[in-house]
Amino acid sequence: QKRFKSLRSAAGFKEPIAAMSHEFSYFPFAGGRGEAIRVCIHASGLDFQHNDLPFPAYQEKKSSEKNLAWHNGLPVMTVNGTAYTQSLAQLRYVGKKAKLYPTDDIAALAVDEVMDIVQDILTKCPQDKDEESKKTKRQEYASGKMKSLFELLNQRAEETGSGWICSGEMTIADLCVYFLLTMMRSGSFDHVDKDYVDTWPKVAALEKTVPEHPIYKAYSASKST
Repeated sequence: QKRFKSLRSAAGFKEPIAAMSHEFSYFPFAGGRGEAIRVCIHASGLDFQHNDLPFPAYQEKKSSEKNLAWHNGLPVMTVNGTAYTQSLAQLRYVGKKAKLYPTDDIAALAVDEVMDIVQDILTKCPQDKDEESKKTKRQEYASGKMKSLFELLNQRAEETGSGWICSGEMTIADLCVYFLLTMMRSGSFDHVDKDYVDTWPKVAALEKTVPEHPIYKAYSASKST
């Protein structure tokens, strides 16, 4: 049988590829770490099953699931039965399928840098059970480390001069920054002014350019049908 397959390959026959299965599990709200992934899923044309899990349902899934990939929060992407964590890894996967992630290594490096900066802004944001202490820490963060990270993002946008943050066209890096901005505008960053991002106009401009992109418009239209 193996020899028969090799003869078929030598003759130019291609074996049929088994259909891939995809499932995306996230909380049932727009925004956060999962929304950029949803945009790319829609743009990719891949057949995904969307599994919206309210927090209690996720907690139940987590407690009953032996697979440790479900123990580290959402989103979780399941491909051909294997569950994967890490939102940026998932975003790169579907970003490639949607042609929103560069094939050039240096261009990809620039995109990865911006996505990691956004991740830093989110993960380094101070938390504290005491609200007054949290307020003090957040204000110090906003005037210190977070400010330096936003200045770098703004510098990158100035360097491209295109209205996008990494290149002459929209990439998944722009989506990451955009959803960070929407999160901040919504007041999700307690004790940080909603207009904080206006200090960096090149970054803030993505609030207008991303929603006007055909890929984002198509995604938005799909949610209203």
